[in-house]
Order: sequence, then C-alpha cells, then structure tokens
Amino acid sequence: MSSRETVAAIDVGSNSIKLLVAKAGNGPQIVETVFVETIETRISAGISCELPSLSDEAMQAGTATISELVRLARLYQPSDIQIVATSAVRDALNGQDFIDAVKEATTLEIRILSGTQEATYIGKGLACDPEIKGVKRFIQMDIGGGSLELVRFDHGHIEQAISLQLGAVRLTERFIEDRDIPVSPDVETAIQSHVKDCLTKSGFNFSPSECPLIVTGGAFSVTRAVLAAKAGTTIDHFRAQLSANEISDLKARLSALPLHERMAVPHLPAARADIVPTALITIETVLRHAQRSELTHSFYNLRYGIVAEMLGI
Repeated sequence: MSSRETVAAIDVGSNSIKLLVAKAGNGPQIVETVFVETIETRISAGISCELPSLSDEAMQAGTATISELVRLARLYQPSDIQIVATSAVRDALNGQDFIDAVKEATTLEIRILSGTQEATYIGKGLACDPEIKGVKRFIQMDIGGGSLELVRFDHGHIEQAISLQLGAVRLTERFIEDRDIPVSPDVETAIQSHVKDCLTKSGFNFSPSECPLIVTGGAFSVTRAVLAAKAGTTIDHFRAQLSANEISDLKARLSALPLHERMAVPHLPAARADIVPTALITIETVLRHAQRSELTHSFYNLRYGIVAEMLGI
C-alpha cells in the first residue's frame, strides 16, 4: 500500500460507534489522523443477561450509525474500510443477525475481535502515540460497555492479556436497579467487591508498582473531559495523567447526583450519564487493587491499531 493512501476503521463498541480515517505519517509508527467521528449508540442493553442478545432497536440503531459513518468515511475516498466489533456483538447470541444487517446496508462485513485480538490492536494503537513512545514496559487497560481488557506489554510484546466481563453497561445492569437516583453506598460496595473478586481470580500481574498504567476507552475520555471542564479547559489541553484521588473525588461527586443532574454536568455525555458512576467505581477499584496512584490516558485506541495494521505500520 502507498504510504500516503487513506484508510478507515470503524469500531463498533458497546456504548458508541467510532470512525477513524487516517494515513501514514512522516516517520516510523506515525498515524496521521484525517477525520474522526464518534456517535453514541448503545447497542449493548441486555448484555448482562444469562442469554445476552441484541434487541431489534439496538440492531436498527447500530446499522443506521454504521451506515452513516461509512458514508462519512467514503467522502475521503479510502482505499479500504474495515469494521470491527468487540464485546457486545461478540457475546450476543444473535450477533450474526446484526452482521448480516450491516452487510446488507453497507456491503461491508463486520469482523468480530476476540478479547486477545482486541488487546493486541489496542497495544498496536498505543505504539503510535508520540506521548508514550519512550515507554517500553507498561500495563494497558481499556473499559468498554461489556468488558475490561488488561494487557502487559514489554518492548511491544504481550506478556499477559485478559478480558473480563467488567464493562460499565454490564455492571450497571447487574447492580443498579434504579438509575435515576444517586448510587447508594451499599451498591458501590457491591460493585467494588465484585470487581476486586474478578481481578483477584484473574491472576493478572500488576507488579512492579512502577510499571505505568496506560488507559484507553470512552470511560477515561469522559473522565478526562469532565475534569478538564472543571479546571476551565478542554480535554486536548488537560494533562493525560489522572490521579487516583481525582478519580475518587469525581466518583463521589457524580455518584451522589440523581441522573437528571448528572446529565447536566459539562462534557459528560447524556447517553453515558447512567453508567459513569459504575465506570468510575470500577476504575477506582482497579487502581487500589493494582496499588497505583495514577494512570495515563491515551487517545490512541483500538481504531489506531486497526489502521496501523492496514497501513503496514
């Protein structure tokens, strides 16, 4: 492929569907962003059920969103467009019906990524982040609606990778009966206990404590954006390092609010307001379990790993 050809990747997540149009930059492992778009489309409702499946409404909304993102991508005349899906479609019993609907609407086939493939592509994306190029050993974490991924990287090689069913939608459906009211201390304790138990049973190795924790995903983007707004700036101008204390304070503030007040918080998407407390409780619990006092957020997520592979980077 020509180094200046344009490609596009669409990531079908549990909470949102995201497009990245990109081409190779001037230099090794550099992805030049041409266009990005994210549309909040929660296709994962019901993911916590014993027999998870995508509702007809979710499939229709998801197909419409993907069709719109494909239309936007084609404006840039990419040589290739790839669509990938993760936990929500991967776990759904009727995932193939959704794949068929999208193919009929767009002529493009969704590729379902396993948890390990998802982690590998996220790692490949992180390798393109100029802010962390000097970091050779780190632990990566990504939280979506359906799952939480943890990966240990050493000089570009995966030492350990796990995917846990600790996504924010999944846990919210399981533990929070009334999303309109503040999150009670008992519910918070139940989520914390479940997350800690899953982490312990997973056997994931967080040592040594000096190994940086680098994070991707919508939960962290929202957290950084809300903290930035509180500081009177934008996410692009707010530091990537977020402290455990900041996350705990934000969790306490948002958990104490009823849903309608959470929806009015600057830079907190209304479509995510019901699950943000759960995401923050999960993040806080992981930090405590991992004995970390901070994490580093990166925008170079799964989509960047997909386009990096497409461009041969």
